[in-house]
Amino acid sequence: MNRYCRSTLGALVLISLAACGEHSDTSEPVAEQSQASDKRTTSVNVAAVERRQLQAWVYSQGTARSRQREFLTFTQQGVVSYVDPQLRVGMPVKTGQVIAHQAPERVEADLQAAKASLAEAQASLKLAEVTQTRYEKLIEQRSASQQELDEARVQVQQARAVRDNARAELAQAQLSVDESRLVSPMNGVLARLNIEKGRYFMPNTVQADTEQNALRTVPALVIDPDRFEVRVDLPSYNFRQIETGAQAVIGENPSVAGQDVDPLAVNTRVEGQVYAVSPSLDPETRTFEVIVHTRNNETGLQDGEFVAVWIAEPSVDDALVVPLAALRFRNDQAFVFVANEEKGTVSERRVELAQQSGDYRAVASGLETGELVVTEGRAALNDGQQVRIIHAGENAP
Repeated sequence: MNRYCRSTLGALVLISLAACGEHSDTSEPVAEQSQASDKRTTSVNVAAVERRQLQAWVYSQGTARSRQREFLTFTQQGVVSYVDPQLRVGMPVKTGQVIAHQAPERVEADLQAAKASLAEAQASLKLAEVTQTRYEKLIEQRSASQQELDEARVQVQQARAVRDNARAELAQAQLSVDESRLVSPMNGVLARLNIEKGRYFMPNTVQADTEQNALRTVPALVIDPDRFEVRVDLPSYNFRQIETGAQAVIGENPSVAGQDVDPLAVNTRVEGQVYAVSPSLDPETRTFEVIVHTRNNETGLQDGEFVAVWIAEPSVDDALVVPLAALRFRNDQAFVFVANEEKGTVSERRVELAQQSGDYRAVASGLETGELVVTEGRAALNDGQQVRIIHAGENAP
């Protein structure tokens, strides 16, 4: 091949390479623009802002206690001579049933002596009254002196004083007998029994400084197993949201996130109501006490059980609400993305929040009824971004 042919061939190769380079430069920006366009359009789920009745709940935790519980103890030291051999912890007891008693000989003897003294005092009083009546008749017949009548009246007064003193001694003796016995004051269940027959009991062994110590050292405890109460401490800012008689729900397994739980959907729950609200705050914790009573018997609660408690706030009949899934927060400020169906865009909007109930939160300002808020896909959104709006129940392609 001559020199001229080789030059012509080289020129054709250079022209061909130049043409390929120009084609490559023009095609890459087109692809990038297409990808960027795809990134700017995001599919989002939306829900309409609506009005509905909203029931908010205040959540707390507390200990369930029987509303009637009686700690039974002896006031005198002595040997425990009797414990009902048929009785066990957890068994029912009836009003007046003897659970245990100390050696009764001494107190029974004192009781009999007090009864005898009272009978003697009553007989002396009756004799003095008869004598006074006789002298009153003799005075009318002028057969006795006024001094004799006055002495008879004094004897009646003295006899009455002796009678009254004998009654007091009898009551004291009866009290000693009662205090030497543990008797159930109600129909209930024996919850604790910390004594044994033949053991010597001393009152100073009972430690009542804490409930835990009392339960461990008191001779016996009888409770009502059907009616319970729960005492909870709430922050001061909840005071105006809690009313006496308000609905309450008591549930098992207290949760740190219990505020976000719908109490009416809790599987194991007990109905209750607010019985009392303390008007004063604890100066250290800045909390106030609320007492919740169970409404029905046979609650299934256990005395001393740690439980969750939800207390209903006053309901709002016509609240403007959004799903919780629509809310986002930045620097403690809540906002939502509002979708515009005509333009296919979203706009960021700040909102002021109010009560929460289940999966919904009331909005005090920032939205209007019927507006669409983004519930899914909001994590990748920016203000003014193009979106493909998917309504509830609609499937994305």
